[in-house]
Amino acid sequence: MKKILLLCLFSILSIFSFANDWEFGSEGEHIIPLKGSAVAIKKEKITLKLTEDGMLVNVKFTFNSPNAENKIIGFVTPESGNNEEYEENYSKAKRKAEPLKIKNFKTVVNGKEVKSNVELLSKLLSRGVLDNNNIKEYVEEEKNFYNYVYYFNADFKQGENVVEHSYFYTGSYGVYERDFDYVVTTISKWKNKTVEDFEIEIQPENYFVKLPYSFWKNNKKINWEIVGKGKMVTIAPTKPNDEDANRIEKYGVIYLKLDNGSVRYRTKNFSPDEDFYMVRMDYILGFEYEFPEGKVQGYKFKDKYFEIVFTGIGYDDTDFIKEYQQELNDKDLDIIRNYPYALAGYDFARKDLKDYFSQFIWYSPMSKNVKINPLLNNIIKAADEIKAKRKK
Repeated sequence: MKKILLLCLFSILSIFSFANDWEFGSEGEHIIPLKGSAVAIKKEKITLKLTEDGMLVNVKFTFNSPNAENKIIGFVTPESGNNEEYEENYSKAKRKAEPLKIKNFKTVVNGKEVKSNVELLSKLLSRGVLDNNNIKEYVEEEKNFYNYVYYFNADFKQGENVVEHSYFYTGSYGVYERDFDYVVTTISKWKNKTVEDFEIEIQPENYFVKLPYSFWKNNKKINWEIVGKGKMVTIAPTKPNDEDANRIEKYGVIYLKLDNGSVRYRTKNFSPDEDFYMVRMDYILGFEYEFPEGKVQGYKFKDKYFEIVFTGIGYDDTDFIKEYQQELNDKDLDIIRNYPYALAGYDFARKDLKDYFSQFIWYSPMSKNVKINPLLNNIIKAADEIKAKRKK
């Protein structure tokens, strides 16, 4: 009965989250030559830093150009919006383009800031500014939704040229999570279709995140390296060729929670055929369905109390705990009561509580001044009510 209730609750919350409250944001994209190019990428470093309302992107390239020439460089990114609008106005002919969720775009070429422009892809195509062979996949997408192009003119000298660009984007988000897609497969648009010296650094701050297991269709593992202190669990794909497998079974995943620092991947001759993504898990309880049982590489994802706490979010009162209370002793209630604090990163003074929650990959003690999710206030109230009744 409890499992059925939990499944129904998760289904209801999932429908609410993804059908009514999911906002599609623009993607992060690797810059490409918008006209044919003989320029190669010698070096590239991508730095991605999470913030409360999105992600800061900074990318530094060292290009090798065989000639001194002016290049048109940029990237294509889809419009923003929500899925309700897409369903109602699926045809582009019935609506205007949604706005971009990209801000503060800045580009520096060989130490000099250059002007960046943004226009609808359809307008640039009509003017013949772009090389259709370089952007043919985006042209195909134009049948269903609008794309924008951020672009700039770069005066390249013969030999090495350094381009650095930065911007902020919101990602796509709903009740449980905020997703960040960053396209790297367009490295193939440059000469040699590879980056000689590549690095990507992720600064997730105090957020619990998911990262890709691989950048390649053959599921070769990315050797992520923690620079600082934190927890990481690697789940390898178990059913890579099964069409009915879920995403984790098919592609694997990396779970990461840092106390401080960053995580990075460095390699030579980087040529990916899968793109980067990051999922910021804002509502950890909502991922119960995908979390593995028991300990994985020394860490737990959930325990017997996780289900009880998750069940409680569907109630305005404390009645949810009545079904469980006969099985719960005072120690159990103490842990349940402190679950909302642990999920918020509370730094427990009590050693027993800190030790208990430290076994979970998603927990790290951040502060004693944390914000409790208001949906979990009834968890605290329910545990207190039972303990108070038992004392009478």
